[in-house]
Amino acid sequence: MRSERWLTTGLALLLLLSGCAPAPQAEQSAPEPPAASVPAPLPGFDPAQLPGAGRTEENWTLADYPGCLDKDYPTRREEYPLLAGTELENRVQVLRGEQPGPVLYVVAGIHGDERAGWLAGNLLKEASLKAGTLYIVSPANRYGAEHDQRTTKSDRDLNRNFPGDPSGWDAQRIAAAIYGDVEEKAPVLLLDLHEARAKREGRDALGNSVIAQSLDGIGDLVMELLLDSEAGAVCASPLTLYGSPPEGSINRTVTEQLGIPAITVETYREEPLAQRVRNQLELLEYVLHWYGMY
Repeated sequence: MRSERWLTTGLALLLLLSGCAPAPQAEQSAPEPPAASVPAPLPGFDPAQLPGAGRTEENWTLADYPGCLDKDYPTRREEYPLLAGTELENRVQVLRGEQPGPVLYVVAGIHGDERAGWLAGNLLKEASLKAGTLYIVSPANRYGAEHDQRTTKSDRDLNRNFPGDPSGWDAQRIAAAIYGDVEEKAPVLLLDLHEARAKREGRDALGNSVIAQSLDGIGDLVMELLLDSEAGAVCASPLTLYGSPPEGSINRTVTEQLGIPAITVETYREEPLAQRVRNQLELLEYVLHWYGMY
């Protein structure tokens, strides 16, 4: 059975590399109507691994997600500002493991109303690292997260404004600051945490998925992630692979202009929020383990 999945997934990866794979249309993560049905969790998913009743999202910690990023390694923690001294100021959290290792960069909550992405990004700040360095910007669209809206204060889509403009409107300035920081840190991979709704007329459904502009340098990681999600070893339901992220998105821009591989994670907003956050955390742990950082 696993060999058949390897064949199917390998074909999908080849199609993506050749530009023939199904791709989400340009309005990635756009608000859409509720879905008629929700995919059932895979066998082995345990609802007891989610925060209990009475634990609201404002109070969630990593301890509410047993088995997720719960190892305790000596980790040095620091932070620094982006756009310091302006109304757009944000903070980058840095985790450094004791052992040498690669650099990963996580950007969560570019769309402020996609709560599971930036909630997971915030919880990731509590994690420990065995090796390497992890940079976390969460939520990237701070105003959007505070006001539960997709866009920035000036009602612009941050994920259509990369690489940005330091002298432009708010979305361009935020994009320029994040893009410049990613360029400086030169990570082996950028992870971009989002959420998606279900299909509506004239637009592909993203569901639980990962999106990559290119698989150069990350093909084996993506293939193993897809196979393990299908087997129920990571995330509550299988992941689908898509290519062609939108123009102006952080994924496409850092891949094409900086040569840095990027993976966008989409969780399915018709599933319970706590489950979506766990999906994000499990995927983050999977990637950190892949690179020997956890």
